[in-house]
Amino acid sequence: MYKIVTKYTLLGLRNENDPVTHTHSMVLKPVPDAPNNFESEQAALDWALGNHDDLRHHREFVVLPVHHMVLADD
Repeated sequence: MYKIVTKYTLLGLRNENDPVTHTHSMVLKPVPDAPNNFESEQAALDWALGNHDDLRHHREFVVLPVHHMVLADD
């Protein structure tokens, strides 16, 4: 039997330049020093508030729910 587990990830919004087309676009990228999975949205927000130096290249960010299907022990 399987169950759905929801974790949360923190993605930073960055401005990137395309050298070929010379266009600018905003892209979501993982924050390098952030953990891969947070147990709650609030835990991700608390990490962001406590680690503002790690977010200095990401002026804006999103907390995204990530759903995992895992094998249940039941």
